[in-house]
Amino acid sequence: MPKRKRRLDGIDQIVLSLSARGLTTGEIAAHFEEVYVARVFKDTISRITEKVAGELAEWCARPLDPLYPVLFVDAV
Repeated sequence: MPKRKRRLDGIDQIVLSLSARGLTTGEIAAHFEEVYVARVFKDTISRITEKVAGELAEWCARPLDPLYPVLFVDAV
């Protein structure tokens, strides 16, 4: 890892993907240790998922449009 860099590139996406599949923080940490031979602490994993949980709550509370057009195409 380069100097002054604290995190691997893409780690957030991997953690979120594994978390969405239902893995616990311990299982995600073990996965990184086994697959990437990199140690990622449970608190780092928790911080990543908490950051996204806040964004998810904002997204769920956003105002919805009054109408959503839908196009159905049958290609028989």
